[in-house]
Amino acid sequence: MEQSRIEQFKEQLVKEKKQLEGDLSESAVKDDDHWETKRPQFDEAGRFGEEERADEVEEYETEASIDRQLETRLEDISAALQKIDAGTYGVCEHCKKTIDEARLTANPAARTHVKC
Repeated sequence: MEQSRIEQFKEQLVKEKKQLEGDLSESAVKDDDHWETKRPQFDEAGRFGEEERADEVEEYETEASIDRQLETRLEDISAALQKIDAGTYGVCEHCKKTIDEARLTANPAARTHVKC
């Protein structure tokens, strides 16, 4: 793959990484290399009824699930950027064959080609 095309992928990856980090920072706190969803201030004083407290828990669980998905995508992007720096970008992690450029265009952080 041409170096100019790899640079284009790198630009896309860096842009998406910044966006994801911004999105995560709204609902999570970074602890070393891991993002932890901010815990809401649950109603410990007993001012709310059971339904309101259940709503708080449900909202937290939903937010935590979204944060996990964002963090997984961020990990894939970071891995792709490391591969670019190492000169191994575009190589399938399973079979070590070259990942099709069309797949990388669709998902620049792809770790495998379609058949794996």
